[in-house]
Amino acid sequence: MHNTLEWADIVIVGNGIAGLTTAVEARRFAPDTRIAIITEQCHPTINTPALKQFAIGRLTQEHLLAYPAGTERTQRIRMVNARVEEINAQDKFLGLRGGYTFGYGSLIIATGSRPNGLPAHLPGREFDGVLTLHRLQDYLDLLRRLDGVESAVVIGGGAHAIETVMSLLHHGVEVSWLIRGKSFLSHMLDHTASEMILENTRNAGAKIALKTELSGIVGRVGSVVGVITNHDKMIPCQLVLVCTGTSPVTTLAEHCTSPMMHGSGIYVDDQFRTSVRDIYAVGDVAARKDPQTGIYETRAQWYSAVLQGRSAAAVVTGHHELATQSMGVPWHATHVADLYMLTVGNPLRMLEGATIVTDRSKKKYCRMTVIGDRLVGYLSIGTAQPDSLAIKSIIDEGLSIRRIKKALLKGEFDARKYFSQRRSQAALDMVTSGKIPVVKPIYYPMAPVRSFPVVAHHPSHAPIIAAQYGPAVHSSTTSVSTVSAIANMKTLHAETFDTSLVVLSSLADQPTMHDLERDTRPSTGNIAVPSRKDIESMLLPLPSRTVTRSLWSYSDKTPAVKARKSSFPPPEQRQSEKTNFLL
Repeated sequence: MHNTLEWADIVIVGNGIAGLTTAVEARRFAPDTRIAIITEQCHPTINTPALKQFAIGRLTQEHLLAYPAGTERTQRIRMVNARVEEINAQDKFLGLRGGYTFGYGSLIIATGSRPNGLPAHLPGREFDGVLTLHRLQDYLDLLRRLDGVESAVVIGGGAHAIETVMSLLHHGVEVSWLIRGKSFLSHMLDHTASEMILENTRNAGAKIALKTELSGIVGRVGSVVGVITNHDKMIPCQLVLVCTGTSPVTTLAEHCTSPMMHGSGIYVDDQFRTSVRDIYAVGDVAARKDPQTGIYETRAQWYSAVLQGRSAAAVVTGHHELATQSMGVPWHATHVADLYMLTVGNPLRMLEGATIVTDRSKKKYCRMTVIGDRLVGYLSIGTAQPDSLAIKSIIDEGLSIRRIKKALLKGEFDARKYFSQRRSQAALDMVTSGKIPVVKPIYYPMAPVRSFPVVAHHPSHAPIIAAQYGPAVHSSTTSVSTVSAIANMKTLHAETFDTSLVVLSSLADQPTMHDLERDTRPSTGNIAVPSRKDIESMLLPLPSRTVTRSLWSYSDKTPAVKARKSSFPPPEQRQSEKTNFLL
């Protein structure tokens, strides 16, 4: 038996940066649309890349907020604290823990990723002092423990692991770093780059063991006192910090009444549509086609999540012309002691016709993968960091590097000067020729991609196979049932959940970046007029933010609000969309 049913035009599961960006942008595109975010998280969206700065005391908790305090409230985004357990794609509602349901017009899955952690069979993994660093709560737990810690062991061979190592060294903790592989970041760095980073980390004070794994964790009276490696070596420690990567949370794809294509992530097309109609995925959980290989991969990056949220918001609100921006190639930048590391694209991937160009000095190393005069992969390590987004733009747009190849290789590339000259040249060409310059598209060698037939939902529950790139299969009875089909459960208009389903509400008395704008008409029963000051989804520089007195707290008290009629058409009135899922 289902309990109270509520409904929103746009429902987002997850309030990470991808989820909240989608909500904020959707509000900008559709001011009268009902938007809801359902999340298990007990705090506002935070800037997760900034956690490493928080760990060394350079930022406070207030500085971790990804958006100004009060954003959800000022943007009229309903926050629901609940766990989504299943998707009924035919009748378009979510099943929540406790038997509650929540209807949707469009659903965006932004469930993010979970840490891989230690193997379930590893002896001692439950001892106090074994921490998997992933969420804000994990870092708060770490900081509470540091006063009594003399030595720690860090497990993992990626960027997260080395950032954790450097944070511990900053606090004066003796660190042993165990890496299972024979190098650091083997999927992103070649041997030369890996050795430069590892040597720099050793010089900072860390003990590094390659080709080393845990065989077990030793404890005394329930607390960690050391670890045993696969080389039968005992390393004394009071903390074991696990940084072994993440995996996308695809649980909802597995618990959907219509088959949703997924593997290492939920498969989406260029507009973030899944294989199920009116359901989208963004952020760490979304697997898109790599422009260089044609393989579907997730991209667990903050910058990418922001762009995905913007594009998905444009699509679900009908602004398809604004959702054409390509994500392009991935990039990653970090700072290790006195060295900056930058990778753009995949500099280790050998594409047909590619040439590898390298340059090295004592404190500098650069590797470029070039096809003709086009850059397709870039790796840089040095005391100064190149302009990462400028180099990404050069790769994404397929610009010629004939004149700047040496500057890129030597780390002397001046991005501002280069793009200024390009604009000047384009303007000169237009004046002299009278023609608008033609942008030459880049064509990457594409690896063969396996085709998957898509099962389109049919009310009779008979599978219909939609051919790849073919027209959608329709019949006179292919209209999808909506929440109106289950309206007899209770009601469709907004009513407050039972107190057992906690509804998150931003406190109105918290200072915000919007001059404490409030609903000044609580007695009218109408939704407050939207603020004229739009919240942009590009993050503000931290120093420019107003520091609030405290972090948000959430309340289960929600004011009774009667929503105005939405300008966003309900599901049953919308024009049926094609069910093709373009691979």
